[in-house]
Amino acid sequence: MRVSRAQGFILLAGFMTYVVMGALVFEILEKDHNKKVIDTVFHLKEDFLLNYTALTPEEVELFIQKLIRSVRKGIIPAATHPSEKFSNWDFANSFFFVGTMLATIGYGNVSPQTKEGQIFCIIFALFGIPFNLICLNYIGFLVSRLFESCARNVFGKGKKKTARYIFMFVVVGILMFLILPSFLFQWMEGWTFYEAVYFTFITLSTIGFGDYLIGRNHERSYFLGYQLLAAIWIVIGLAWISVLFELFSSLLAPVDPKAASQKMSKMQR
Repeated sequence: MRVSRAQGFILLAGFMTYVVMGALVFEILEKDHNKKVIDTVFHLKEDFLLNYTALTPEEVELFIQKLIRSVRKGIIPAATHPSEKFSNWDFANSFFFVGTMLATIGYGNVSPQTKEGQIFCIIFALFGIPFNLICLNYIGFLVSRLFESCARNVFGKGKKKTARYIFMFVVVGILMFLILPSFLFQWMEGWTFYEAVYFTFITLSTIGFGDYLIGRNHERSYFLGYQLLAAIWIVIGLAWISVLFELFSSLLAPVDPKAASQKMSKMQR
């Protein structure tokens, strides 16, 4: 995607504004409703603990079903009362939700529950996902240019898709977008290192199983802006991995033998 720096800046600034405004709207539409649902779940838990000896098996089964539905909605009533500091729809969580939604990762742990929020989600994603793809294309172009520059500085001048450039792009990219973030997530979430690496790849590949999530453990303390930083990592990391997959696809695609031999001879010069 060939655009000027000014156009690129406007594109990224517009996308960031779109994401921030979306996060604010989701916070307004969902936060109060989510608080009411959380209070209801904790009251349900309290009633169960006070009366569980008198409940019938059918009533216990009904409680379990309601509890499972609440967990699927991202509400985990593990404490004795709801946390005043934590909300599924504060700005940080709303921003992270918007980022993962536009990236089509879709962990599935949090989703809009109000009618207004669901309608807004449809409209927002309808325009936001194409907008996100355009921005990822541009960010991928910037990332590719950055690695080209690094390869030239380290190995000297050469064609874009030389073995040295590919080595630089793959190895340094894995270090920057998979290994180093994994150390951060291991430290912040209390995971093992392989679990953190698993989460980073599942996220950046947009598989998004939702079995590992960040910022959801109420027993751990997270620094301010943790999920905002993670959302930025997702955007840049997605741009890198999309270029990586495109690069691998071009290498694995069938080519004309004569063209391949000419390309190899050029690479060896």
